[in-house]
Formats: sequence, structure tokens, C-alpha cells
Amino acid sequence: MTRRLLLLALAVLLTSAGAFAVTNNTPAILSAAWPVSSPARIDEIGRGIGVVFSPDLSVPNNCRFYESLGFACFQSADWSAVLDGVRTYNREHPGSRVSTLVLETHGTNGNGLKLQTSYAKYADRSYVAVGALQERLEPDGVRDILISACNSGRLLRRYIHNEIDRWNGDKLFLPATCGIIDASPWFDDSMSAVTVITPESSHIETTLVARVRELAPETRRLILASARAKHIRPPVEFAVSDIMMQILTRDPRLELAVNHAVDALSPVMQPQDRSEQLFVRFKTYLKAVSARERASLEVARHTARARKSGAR
Repeated sequence: MTRRLLLLALAVLLTSAGAFAVTNNTPAILSAAWPVSSPARIDEIGRGIGVVFSPDLSVPNNCRFYESLGFACFQSADWSAVLDGVRTYNREHPGSRVSTLVLETHGTNGNGLKLQTSYAKYADRSYVAVGALQERLEPDGVRDILISACNSGRLLRRYIHNEIDRWNGDKLFLPATCGIIDASPWFDDSMSAVTVITPESSHIETTLVARVRELAPETRRLILASARAKHIRPPVEFAVSDIMMQILTRDPRLELAVNHAVDALSPVMQPQDRSEQLFVRFKTYLKAVSARERASLEVARHTARARKSGAR
């Protein structure tokens, strides 16, 4: 089946190049924000991680796939609903609280984090300022926000960090039918315990849509077993971003930065074959986790049989 490529910006009028590169400190960043790089089970891959999807950058029932992998998943066009969802999840799941939140959203050319159901002018849509996320999520235990959105570094520019510019003139800044969330006037992000992680340079982010049946047989079996154990319907297809695949596979080409504002607007986008290569690595990663889980289950069964035999 041919997968379709979702662009996190469907219309861009851009001219500038990205920001100057600095030393790649991505391994250290990920070791703090995403410490479980070699999970022993399929349903532990996303433990402690939440992921937020804009509905138009996803597929129906996308959260079933991520929940099967152990993520907390939120998909809505309303930021208020998402933030309330994170708070509720952390209260109800103290053993797997979300400490890192990945935002698979629109960047609106760096003018605001946007969730929406479509590009129709009056579709359900909302925006949030980065400072507002830090302010709202810190009391709920979130310590790292990783933004997978086009030109995401521009969202940290000082004059829109805490309050979104409603009159920015960008053609992608459509009516906020579900509202805009800014930080409180007194909020000081320099005092926040929440770290904001973005790609080091400006570019367009991309996401692939795939089907579970494309994964290895053992991977599919364990994903379906996890779904049943969590009392959710088995996932059929899912959307996965380049950044998510790079993080999970620890791609050495991934370059992230912490609290790093970028002014430049960039049209740079990876070719689709690059996303396809990442998807092959992603499947291999899931297959490796499945093999570890299968080996662990076989050892447990062997031990149980040995104990039963010795008790006779």
C-alpha cells in the first residue's frame, strides 16, 4: 500500500534560510527527556510520554496505536481539552505520569501552535502560546515539551512566547474558533521548570500514514495483545512523524535544541524517500523490541515449567 505524506504546513510562502547550527547536543537532551531508549516490552515504548495530534495531521483512531505502545495520547482541535486531558491522565495514572509531551501540531509558520480539524475557514481550531503551555503543564508534572511543528523555533521568539500576535498577517493563521490560550501577564518562563525542545534549525516537518499490517508479524501480535489488555479496539492505521521515528531509533542526524528561539522562516523539507527510510528503521526498531519481549516471555514460561516440574 502506498503511504500518503502529510505536510505539517500545506501552504507556505517562505524565503529565508534556517538559523546557524550549533554543537549537536541531542543525545544529552534525549537522555533527560526520553530516557527509555531500549524498552523491554512493546507497551513500554511510550511510558511517561504523551503525544498530542492535530486531527488534520493524523488519522481516525490514531491514538489506539500510540496507547498500545504505552503512550498517553490526545487528539483534539481544542487546546483546552488537551490540557485538561493531560491533567486528568496524570491524576489517574500516577505510575505512568506524562513527564514529556510531544506536540504533533501545526506551527503556523512559527506564529502559534495550532490544532484544527481542517483548513476550512471556520473549522474547529485553537492556538496556544509556548509560555502558556509551560505555565499550565508544570503543575501537572510535565517537565519537557518537544515540539514537532513547522518552523517551531520561531514560536519561542520573545514577543510571541507568552502571548500570540493576533495580527501577524500570516495566511495560515485562520480564525480561532475554539480560542487562543496565552500565558498569564505575570508568567516568567525563565523561572519555569518546563524545558522546551525543538529542532535546531527551521524547516517543514512531515508525517507518514501507515497501516499496522505493514509491521512485522510478531510486532503486530504484541500490539494487538496490548490493545486487548488496555480494553481498546485494535489499531488499523497510524500517523508517525519523522521526528518521532528519529527519536525512537536514535537517529544520529536528528539535531534538537533547548529553549532556542529562531527568527528565520524556512521552506526546507526532507524528501519523501527520506521519510520512507526512517519508516524502515522504525519498523526494525519495533521488531527489536518485540524480540526482546518474546525472549522475556519464553524465559518466564521456561522458569514456570521448571518450578512446576520441581514441585512434583
